[in-house]
Amino acid sequence: MREELNFNELYNEIQEKLKAEQTIIFATCADDKVTARTVCHINDGLTVMFSTGENSEKIRQIKKNPNIALAIGDLRVEAVAEIVGNAEGYPFFLEEYPKKFPHLGGLYGSDYFLVIIKPTKILLFKYINGPCEDVLEVDKKVAYRILHD
Repeated sequence: MREELNFNELYNEIQEKLKAEQTIIFATCADDKVTARTVCHINDGLTVMFSTGENSEKIRQIKKNPNIALAIGDLRVEAVAEIVGNAEGYPFFLEEYPKKFPHLGGLYGSDYFLVIIKPTKILLFKYINGPCEDVLEVDKKVAYRILHD
């Protein structure tokens, strides 16, 4: 059974969950190899950002397949990753990342690439009179709840 939800309310709830977490599980897949790891991230709305070494496995896999997945607790995200190179052209990242992660110092220098993740579909598991999932289809701007039996 499907129940329509308010898109903006669910958007805000998910945005706050992303902001509150220090790390997120980031999964990539290329050449029949799936890899998941924890990354320190920031978010601007639902857009997730982090930096990584230009020769990392993350970068190699994204170049072959930009479709990725994220997970935090009861939140699952289907998304597309974009490698944008050096973070110098992204003042939001340069300002917010060191605020959230001062202990990481300048972990976004010239030998690091900024990765920007744009979610397409987000699922948030909940238990409201039984198991259900709130679904946010970002591009379609629709939100709904799926009630599980």
